[in-house]
Amino acid sequence: MTFERFAGRFTVEGRLLALSALHVGAASNPLAVGTDRPVARDALGRPYIPGATLKGALRTEVERLVRAVRPARACNPVGAAAERCVPAGLPRAGTPAAGEAASAAAAGTLPAETCWVCRLFGAPWLASRVQVADLAIEPDSWLGQFQVREGIAVDRDTDTGRRGQGYDYEVVPAGAAFGCRLRADTDDSRLLGMLALGLRALETGQVALGGGRSRGLGRVALAVERRTLVRRDADSLLAYLADPDAGVPVDDATVREWVGAFLDCLRADALPEEAG
Repeated sequence: MTFERFAGRFTVEGRLLALSALHVGAASNPLAVGTDRPVARDALGRPYIPGATLKGALRTEVERLVRAVRPARACNPVGAAAERCVPAGLPRAGTPAAGEAASAAAAGTLPAETCWVCRLFGAPWLASRVQVADLAIEPDSWLGQFQVREGIAVDRDTDTGRRGQGYDYEVVPAGAAFGCRLRADTDDSRLLGMLALGLRALETGQVALGGGRSRGLGRVALAVERRTLVRRDADSLLAYLADPDAGVPVDDATVREWVGAFLDCLRADALPEEAG
């Protein structure tokens, strides 16, 4: 499982709709004056959702589902050494010392040790196959205004607010829509089936983003508008290079087949190595 050649490309395009108010925060923002916790803005002052935020939520959902059935197949790559699927001493991707790790991957030893989720979403020792672009807000869905809400720390003994510990935070109103584009560099039906489980949860409104989720913030739903697949064989790739819109449309029935292929792997507790 290496990244030195084309391994297929699955693309999803759609709209992410905020079902409730949304707070994806920014550490600091000079454009947001007078609020303690501003939302993330682009260079034009418009709210957006970082791609890493959505990708992280997808990975968390997939990890949760896989770990519930096969705990050993979804590690914690940023946890303690005992929680990782690969030894902690392995060089990080992109560092000079990672050459040996790349050689191990090419020889087929590293993938055998890497858990299923890390094979798809990446780890400190392995690049991710999934890429999510930053989600820009659709201007027609937003009136150009933010809402500011108030919060306060609650005393657990008296169940009342603590004096002097109030704060406020910005939210993007419910109904705002963001353009969504996701890409997975694989045509392996089992890995795509695993990704489809996370996307299904996102489509049905089971994934929340940002802060304040326990208060009801961050509920979102993905409306898929287009799915395409370019396989790794030469003919498919040449057609794609000649016409970027030449990817084969992927319908719901195909997605169900992918999910079924991955569920078979869960039942058998085996995910054979990808060909190529």
